[in-house]
Amino acid sequence: MTGFSDNLAAAKGGSRRRLASENISFRLQKVHLDQLREEAKEKRISLNTLANQIIDSYVNFGASVSKAGMIPISKSVLIELLEGYSEEQIKAIAKRTQEKIRIDRALQLRGRYNFEVLVDIFESWLKATGFSYRHNRDAENASRHTFIVQHNMGRKYSLFLLEALKVNSEPVLTRKVEYTITDNSLVIIGEGGEA
Repeated sequence: MTGFSDNLAAAKGGSRRRLASENISFRLQKVHLDQLREEAKEKRISLNTLANQIIDSYVNFGASVSKAGMIPISKSVLIELLEGYSEEQIKAIAKRTQEKIRIDRALQLRGRYNFEVLVDIFESWLKATGFSYRHNRDAENASRHTFIVQHNMGRKYSLFLLEALKVNSEPVLTRKVEYTITDNSLVIIGEGGEA
């Protein structure tokens, strides 16, 4: 199965080969098709592009997410839960939980565990959350990635997300993570190698 990063590289004209495509037709309920057309119009993309994004999200994240032990949770519930803890407790919780699941989750979602897989999973997760984000790959060092994430969930969530990302990626990093957090956003820079 082709990985998300292969699809992404091909879609952006990257160095990987262009993926073959095929025509297929589906019968959809009119109400769903109308909703999809409206969303495509709002996003200023074609219905075909929207359908490909939905399928890509499902194949590369949604189909395996429950098997990887992940569940959807409301932002307000998560914010409220974090409010009951100090910053040190939040760091400890993130470390404890992520150390238990980091490799198993990557294996379940992508079949392997390395830095590029973690970048791929993180970006798929960001798309699923709907958070505004920007992902840049360093032009001179392709293994160096910068993510700027706007989550609007408060400083404690920034801290939790940062700590979770650090714990997940530490075994496959070639340099220590660089970061900046604010009350509603996170900038994280990581450079990795193979596990």
